[in-house]
Amino acid sequence: MISGYIFLTFHIILKRSGNLKLRHAAKNLILKKQIGIVIFIYFGIQLSKKTSTMNKRKLFFSAFLLLAGMGISKAQFGVIKPDDMDQMHNRTLVVVVESPSDQLTEKISKKHKADGPGAYSKAIDAYNKNFADAINQFWKVSADMDNIEFKSLDEVNDISDKKNYVVMFCRSVTKDDIIAPYPAKNGIMWWPDYKEVAHDKDFTGKITVMGIALLDKFAKGGPIYQIAMPDLYPTKEDLKYAVNVASSYIMYKVNHRNDNAKKLDDQMLQENQAALRDRTLLLPRDYLDKKLTKIQLDKAYPYPYMVVGMDTIKRAIDSADSKYAIAMAVPTDLESTATGGVEYVQCVFTPDDGNLEGSSGVPGIASDPKSGEINAATASKPLITKKSLMDFCMYLNDSGGNSDSGNKKGKR
Repeated sequence: MISGYIFLTFHIILKRSGNLKLRHAAKNLILKKQIGIVIFIYFGIQLSKKTSTMNKRKLFFSAFLLLAGMGISKAQFGVIKPDDMDQMHNRTLVVVVESPSDQLTEKISKKHKADGPGAYSKAIDAYNKNFADAINQFWKVSADMDNIEFKSLDEVNDISDKKNYVVMFCRSVTKDDIIAPYPAKNGIMWWPDYKEVAHDKDFTGKITVMGIALLDKFAKGGPIYQIAMPDLYPTKEDLKYAVNVASSYIMYKVNHRNDNAKKLDDQMLQENQAALRDRTLLLPRDYLDKKLTKIQLDKAYPYPYMVVGMDTIKRAIDSADSKYAIAMAVPTDLESTATGGVEYVQCVFTPDDGNLEGSSGVPGIASDPKSGEINAATASKPLITKKSLMDFCMYLNDSGGNSDSGNKKGKR
């Protein structure tokens, strides 16, 4: 899977070129993993301009460096430096809790005089409780798990010894601020009934991420790590997924800090994927390609699986059931088509330990451009395809996995 960060980087670069046709052409090349061509298109444009010989040399060298760093794995979920890992481990964790906004409360009161503000307040209380529960259940990175602090944004900013803290937060972001610092009003977008107000509130091109930052760099530097959640309004299961996967991924980095960093993500998937032989993969029915027959499913994914509804998946995540692996659709790009929406790709994780078992880069535009809600019905193509299933077990197939196990247990 192409890194969402890399994708965004090149989309922004080409956006600044001011050429709309070129931008769309570049995006198609990126989706086909032909990013090297995109780089030379962009730098070719720059070199064709009236540029000094010295600047042309600098541009050519920059292109060379970008291509040299393109050996990214198919599961790039965050670039974390060893020093950052040590800081996260040794510092006290403080979690930003959401607070009702007076401005939003006033707006909701005008539209929903009876129960609007109450629903808004309850939604925030539920989110704060779910976030705390997910951290207490799954976070393993901090050395002192008994002294995790939960504070409002104002309280976090008032901490004086900022170099002793690492901060965890969730925020709804656009393409422009996904790698920016956390500004004062950069929390989660809340609205009790977003479907009703979608006509006058624009949710196009926004996703919600969980992020981690060093507190002394919280207001002036980008986060150390961010993981996108499936829904704009994070559910209990979204928060458990994000905290669990982030913790497992960071700990893997910590325990393999001496391994080749450029190959670490592929190495992790190759090691983790063996677990799929003994677990049942839960495939969300709404996201699966409806054209796939059971014979095709069994051939593409020759290990145990079940095609299930979202309620079954939510129960497996909530209970951290070790019998299952779960196929997820998660944001990778903030889409900028005429109809808006968010582009999703696929991954597999195990809900008991948060390990990432597989990933795929088959894109589909799946969020409603008005509400921001993930919705398979609006996808430009199925979210989970035959290629997705083959990607999920690519290392098992390469190593000669047991092709009979899934045919005996797979359920459509």
